[in-house]
Amino acid sequence: MNPCDDPPTTAELLAVLLARDLADGEKAIIGTNSDIQVAACNLAKALHAPGLWWVSGPGGMVNPIRDRLLPTAGYANIAAAEAWMDLPDMIDFIDWQQHFFDFAILSVLQVDRFGNINTAVVGPQQRPRLRGPGTVGISALCGLSRRFYVVAQRHDRHTFVPRVDFICGAGYLEGGDARERRGLPDGGPRLVVSPLGVFDFDPASKAMRVRSLHPGVRLEQVHENTGFEVLWGDTPALTEMPSPRELAVLRTQVDRDGVLRRAPR
Repeated sequence: MNPCDDPPTTAELLAVLLARDLADGEKAIIGTNSDIQVAACNLAKALHAPGLWWVSGPGGMVNPIRDRLLPTAGYANIAAAEAWMDLPDMIDFIDWQQHFFDFAILSVLQVDRFGNINTAVVGPQQRPRLRGPGTVGISALCGLSRRFYVVAQRHDRHTFVPRVDFICGAGYLEGGDARERRGLPDGGPRLVVSPLGVFDFDPASKAMRVRSLHPGVRLEQVHENTGFEVLWGDTPALTEMPSPRELAVLRTQVDRDGVLRRAPR
């Protein structure tokens, strides 16, 4: 049986959905634990955006294109990279240049109804129930990139919360024009992708809304597994599943070792 005939895992689906939204010539930054994010960027480059380039946030390697997924901080990326920036240069790009990066793709511990994200602690900071990797450069990326994407590999009330316990990256803050009033440049979260669907944000209120539901997912499931009221239209769209070509390129050119295929379905 051709392995490309197997249905996509959730991780593969999220990578394809992100890749479709990335454009040729854009500049991106990817964090440390980022198999889905790297796959999305490299898939977009292989399919429709050859001039897209991304940099490893923890390692400074630019476009380390391989036929398999490697940790973004791994030294093995150096040999395949087009360039390598040292830490002072990275800080200049991340912390001081507004809209230098077109987008960032970020994983989260929590995301709330206005797209604020938490990667630091769940629960009281003095006695947290869970610790994450921390803020690192996320606050600058969410504030200064033209847009950012949120990858949620779980969709439950622990992840989708009314208000994050700690704002590591500013989404639309309290909603409406809050970003503008706080002096942040244009930007904010564009899409949230999860095992249940794809979500965007209402242009006026900036509250999260359903853009599409994955096949077999009911709107009631979203309500039951989300800690706030998600906006939705009359009939949410059905997520377009990966095409045979998208899956073939992903599995034979981007992720030959099957890192995303071994992820839970």
